[in-house]
Amino acid sequence: MRRLSAFIALAVVAVCALPSLAMADALDIPAAAPQQFRALLRAKLHMPPQRHGFESRFELDAQHGYKVTVVGEGDIVALEVSRPLAHGKGDLLEKLLGFRQSVTAYVARGTVTEHRIAASFGKLGKVDVRFRPSGQVEKSGRRRHCRGVDHYTNRLGVFAGSVRFRGEGHYVAVRSHRAKGSVRSPLHLHCGSFSRHAISSSRARPVHEGFNFAPTFLTATQRHGVSALELITFRLGKTTLFAAINEEGLGSMARIRFALATAPSKKSFDFNEALTEAAITPPAPFHGKGTYHAASDGSATWAGSLSVSYPGAPRLPLTGEGFETTLTAGF
Repeated sequence: MRRLSAFIALAVVAVCALPSLAMADALDIPAAAPQQFRALLRAKLHMPPQRHGFESRFELDAQHGYKVTVVGEGDIVALEVSRPLAHGKGDLLEKLLGFRQSVTAYVARGTVTEHRIAASFGKLGKVDVRFRPSGQVEKSGRRRHCRGVDHYTNRLGVFAGSVRFRGEGHYVAVRSHRAKGSVRSPLHLHCGSFSRHAISSSRARPVHEGFNFAPTFLTATQRHGVSALELITFRLGKTTLFAAINEEGLGSMARIRFALATAPSKKSFDFNEALTEAAITPPAPFHGKGTYHAASDGSATWAGSLSVSYPGAPRLPLTGEGFETTLTAGF
């Protein structure tokens, strides 16, 4: 699981100005998510351009099967809590239903250099470690049609110092003085699918589009002070993607929860041609069903038992009063 995190580009905004649903790019789209959804979801969330720089990270195992990942980019440090799917039946379901992931990230300003990660998460804990490179370096495969660097370079080593964190209600706790990790550069590659020659050639003669579609979106948004919750559902071809983003200001830091799942379209997201009726039944980490109805007077109802489970926040309701809901085709 590479992560739910390019999170830093928006984490700066998250710490300074909550709520802002563009904050969802504080948790970037996981690499395991289907490629056809990534650009659409980034556009829907108004994610800023990817930045240059480097990323420092390490992982720790915690109780109850949780994994704690500490990531530093720019002047932002995030501590992400996730729990991988169980082996056996869970793996089979993942193969049948598609990608699924749920993460709770605690984001704060801190010190991030190629040799140190340090930040305070208030009463929840703190991170202050220094990177000791082992001398081992790994390079990714080279990408084609890149502007600038065409591969990632990972310097492996050990982060030594102090990591102390305890989640709300003690749902997760970790304490460590040493963890294996890496410093990766650059932060992002800027590579395209076509060469300059291919682009100029395509402009020289007509090109027939291979497909013609408009994705159908259902969004439900709820805001309360410094807290915001948004559900984004969209169907593309034979697959539907569900994303639920919950963001909240906690004084000097932000807590951002992100859940993603994909499932077969017809079974999980059904709607009529007039876009006045819809029902969604997403897989875990979601639960239950949500139903949408638009009346002729312009009013709409969003009801049902739909909820989502994040680390530290099981069964957070995604329906009911206070949600603004829309059902549209295209952008």
